[in-house]
Amino acid sequence: MSTTAIVPGRPGQPNAFRRQLPDRVRSHLRAPMPRWEPEVEAAMERAALRSPPVNWRRLTAQDVRDFLLAYCACFVALQTFLM
Repeated sequence: MSTTAIVPGRPGQPNAFRRQLPDRVRSHLRAPMPRWEPEVEAAMERAALRSPPVNWRRLTAQDVRDFLLAYCACFVALQTFLM
């Protein structure tokens, strides 16, 4: 089974296309590339701030009471507004 090279040419041989580029462009090619794009870094930072997922087996009776209290308060407020 033969493999196809992604970049034509022999390994270790300078790339012909890169040799034709102007010096201002080649200087940027030598600079290290950022590990992540800025948008990806921002998304990763936002994801780190999120709370861990809820384990439904660890809900307590107080959690259920708090939910029902908030639900009923919203229901009463909505009904009062609509009257």
